[in-house]
Amino acid sequence: MIFLRISTETLSVKFTGKNYAAWEFQFRMFLKRKELWRHIDGTSPAPANDAEFSQWETKDAQIISWILASIEGHMVNNLSSFGLASEMWDYLKRIYHQDNTARHFQLELEISNFSQGNLSIEQYYSGFVNLWSEYYGFIYSKVSKEPLPSLQVVHEVSKRD
Repeated sequence: MIFLRISTETLSVKFTGKNYAAWEFQFRMFLKRKELWRHIDGTSPAPANDAEFSQWETKDAQIISWILASIEGHMVNNLSSFGLASEMWDYLKRIYHQDNTARHFQLELEISNFSQGNLSIEQYYSGFVNLWSEYYGFIYSKVSKEPLPSLQVVHEVSKRD
């Protein structure tokens, strides 16, 4: 597992280009804990007042540095043309967030082909649970509340099997 120190805290997921869901969740929670998520979601736009803008810009630059520190080096140049944290975030989401049929198929294929190989039992179990968690999130996000419990029962059986 990769541990990344950002500020005085540690993030356990470094974005590789293939693990967007896990990285996005962890980074979003990190920013919410710092009360900076509003820079990303657009509810804290740059203020017109110079004094307030300076503080806002400093916070935005901090978020940018955290984003750059939490992604693999080969991806940094892709973000160099963006000046705001929200622009970087939107770009990463647009490029790497796969909420479509192809990702659904890919997850099912990864789950069916997942094997222990040289992994320890802890690494194998963790990898398996991560795949299922992403799959659940993908599937359940499209299901209304009424049939959701029935679908969850079916998936628990599939997961166990």
